[in-house]
Amino acid sequence: MLETTVTKLRKSLNKEIEPCFNNHETLHVKQRDGKDFVIMSAEDWRAIEETLFLNKIQNMVESLHNAANEPIEQGINLKDLDW
Repeated sequence: MLETTVTKLRKSLNKEIEPCFNNHETLHVKQRDGKDFVIMSAEDWRAIEETLFLNKIQNMVESLHNAANEPIEQGINLKDLDW
């Protein structure tokens, strides 16, 4: 996570936030009063929201882990699925 101050952010906003878009970095902005905040790209935020949503579904995480560990030979070919 990158860090900056509000003063530096004001002086060079575009330069400070560019890594958020180009490198998926999160920018931690420190304020004097201790009320810090974080800047990230909307794309990264949507990915976090999706992860949180999927984690709410009962047994979803376990199912994903099981599927990831399943040998490819045991999988089902896409053309054999009944859509």
